[in-house]
Amino acid sequence: MDVDPRRLVVLHTVRQAGGIAAAARLLGVSPSAVSQTVRRLEQEAGVPLLDRAEGRAELTRAGLALAAHGGRIADELAAAARELTDTGPETVEGPVVIGSVLAVLTTLVARTTASLVERCPDLRPQLRETSAPDGLRALRQGALDVLLITGDQEHRPVPPPDCGLRILAREHYRVGVPGAWGDPPAGAAELAAVAWIGAPEGSARAWAHARLAAEIGLPDRPTAHLATNWSAVAAMVRAGLGAVVLPDSVASRTPGLTLLPLPVPGMFETLALYRLTARGGTPAPTAAVLTRLAEVTLEVAEELSRAGLLESEPVVRKTLV
Repeated sequence: MDVDPRRLVVLHTVRQAGGIAAAARLLGVSPSAVSQTVRRLEQEAGVPLLDRAEGRAELTRAGLALAAHGGRIADELAAAARELTDTGPETVEGPVVIGSVLAVLTTLVARTTASLVERCPDLRPQLRETSAPDGLRALRQGALDVLLITGDQEHRPVPPPDCGLRILAREHYRVGVPGAWGDPPAGAAELAAVAWIGAPEGSARAWAHARLAAEIGLPDRPTAHLATNWSAVAAMVRAGLGAVVLPDSVASRTPGLTLLPLPVPGMFETLALYRLTARGGTPAPTAAVLTRLAEVTLEVAEELSRAGLLESEPVVRKTLV
């Protein structure tokens, strides 16, 4: 039997995560990509590896056996990565300054910073709230080691010199209207007649709104209202002021917002930018922060998914190397 060991690792992840969708989040790919990988592995092995009866996705006996081999391969790869990066808790020490925009600070970065203090006692993380422009300037000047911002997939910022960029998560946008409106607008014509809550020029939400407007033919006019952060959006929604475009994870948690089955072109991203060493490597304290950020991003995605708050599965980049 000639099988691709990478597919064995994917099968192990399906067993570890408890399903296709959860495995996709762990691996940072789409559920369809995981399903396709398992089917190819079944072709190579010549036996069914998943029991798909009645919508289930449970491993068969053969699947469990191959998944165990995949687990051992994954363990060896993880051990090799640790040896290469040498960033175990016992070796990480010193200060690391983390800047974050408010949206990411409240959902990911504060939680990450607190857990780093426990995990790496000799690491001294220092958290700073910042805006994206100020944060990029501070990163360029060396005042920050790591910067967390949000962005739009089609308008991703260019990292400053001697800096790297990692995508922590990617998710769809959603359209929502205040529940106080009663029956939601039906179709583009009715949406064109309502007020909208816009976003600052150049922001991810503004780009998404512009693409939606072009897609469904919204009038070429300024939005009626402008909200910079989620708390302002939530207040405007509660007051029934307008429709809005938001990332899926935010839209699903906005009280009083009725979500519409209207696709929005493009993807929303959570990004980590960080300073590199003179040789282009990642300093050990920064690597520890990036690794924990990826883990917390996955934890939050799992929590939202279990609560049934996500319309579609986000793509979470757990591996940052």
